[in-house]
Amino acid sequence: MEIEYSNSKMKKDFEDKRRLRKNYGKLLPGLENRLSELRAANCLADITHEPPPKRHKLTGNWDDCWGLKVSKNYRLVVRPLGDFDINDQTTITKIRIETIIDYH
Repeated sequence: MEIEYSNSKMKKDFEDKRRLRKNYGKLLPGLENRLSELRAANCLADITHEPPPKRHKLTGNWDDCWGLKVSKNYRLVVRPLGDFDINDQTTITKIRIETIIDYH
């Protein structure tokens, strides 16, 4: 899957393991797993809705985004980009990582 980032700091952090550890230390195990899964996936449907990634559709302020579980409370919020059918995750092959947030 093609991955973009919401800002240049996030891109630098997520593409450098040392920076990832420094800035997201307590979330590192789950975050590394989700990033690895996203890089290996061909489309969003390849990320399971079962735990631990627990891919789920978001609503409200994050309408048209998906959440992926990073830790007990934190989620990686991704937004589909390009041409896709929001009801068919196999058509979502390009995403932008928006943020890591505790929206509970």
